Amino acid sequence: MNADGGRGNGEAVSANDDDLVAVRSFVVRALREQPAARAGGQAGAAGWAGYVTDAVTGQRQGWRRPADIARFVERQLSRTGAPGCDAADGRRAAAALAGAVSAHAGPDGPGRVGGRRSVMAGPTLTEVVADMLAVLGARLPAGAPALPQPNVTLERVTEKLAGLGNQAGTQSAALGVRTLRAGRLDARVRFQLWSASAPEVDAAVLTLHSDLLDDREQLRSAGFLRFHVADTPPAEEFGSLTAWRKTTSFDLLYEYRYAAADDADSLITRIEVTTDPEQAAGPAREHETITHGLVRWDDEAAPALGLAGPTTIHRISALAFEPGPPLGGTVTVRRTDASGTPPVVQPDLDSFLAATGPAEVTQPPGALFASLGASGTTLTMGDWNVDLVPDEYAGFDRQLDPPIVLSTRSDRLSITYSEPGLDQTAVVYLRLTEKRER
Repeated sequence: MNADGGRGNGEAVSANDDDLVAVRSFVVRALREQPAARAGGQAGAAGWAGYVTDAVTGQRQGWRRPADIARFVERQLSRTGAPGCDAADGRRAAAALAGAVSAHAGPDGPGRVGGRRSVMAGPTLTEVVADMLAVLGARLPAGAPALPQPNVTLERVTEKLAGLGNQAGTQSAALGVRTLRAGRLDARVRFQLWSASAPEVDAAVLTLHSDLLDDREQLRSAGFLRFHVADTPPAEEFGSLTAWRKTTSFDLLYEYRYAAADDADSLITRIEVTTDPEQAAGPAREHETITHGLVRWDDEAAPALGLAGPTTIHRISALAFEPGPPLGGTVTVRRTDASGTPPVVQPDLDSFLAATGPAEVTQPPGALFASLGASGTTLTMGDWNVDLVPDEYAGFDRQLDPPIVLSTRSDRLSITYSEPGLDQTAVVYLRLTEKRER
């Protein structure tokens, strides 16, 4: 969506009239989640929320109502300082943009996902520059004794957008799909080398150039999309050090990537599906909720996760956001079949997985996570505890070997929490990865 200015007298302005037209693009993302039924059978209200991104500056902000988008756009346009555009122009463009979002939000109207504010976080510019210089610094030659050490420094840097809204694709994770985002730096770096004589320092710089050219494929894999020599002045003599110094500068375009949760407040855990849509109230109309083996628990609701056969379960994964003490309550993992035999209680998850026939194990959430094992990956998304800091989720994952086989429709695996909701402000995602038998 674009916000553009006019002549002020109602006359249309040609897009070719560059001196009179100021264009500012904004990307609006809307996400909708159908909350699970709460205790007592009451279902939460569906809502819309998302984020709006200024495509020029890369700044983004979460929104819950179209008015939030209007305020963001108005603020960004007021900072543009384009000729002929005043605050009223910014307010009109912002209102039009918000109205468009409201019109497409659906009959339920805008809202918020999970009842909390949507935020996202990426690496800081300082962190990105440090990582970039570390890659280049690894290619510096060894320093000579009694002389200053060679180094690489930043001469200038400008942030650039990467694609539309800094989106670079998606990445499959053990639980859900993570959005890959990217940013770019247009920069100039300077290498500084020292030697005891002018020929030696000239040779050192030549070797550095050759090494960088030979490593161009590795540098591209590391994010250096463009890398070429900008300036290499003659060597300088420093009599006080009895040494010669030579510098060489490179212009580069560096792209960095990081994973995000698509700027959402939560992962999508439910998809509402109806059949026979041409008969809205017909007797043949059916309604089903597809969970795809994924469930979300928080302090408002903790619905059970269950799968029935025929299917094979290969993996159990979890994401947990616990800002306070360890979670209380218990988690029960139960496997049943058509025989009606009561499940045999097992002491831990390992014994449960090794057992044959109906079985169950009940553990505190922390013990279950420990049994799954830390996955070594984390996810940042949302702000469930509303502390204005993006929530950090710890990952847990266990591949089942052998897998859990549910042979018939009567075979079932379920994971349940002991209370209607978690005992504190926290969020847990659980996923069963399956291969459905046809």
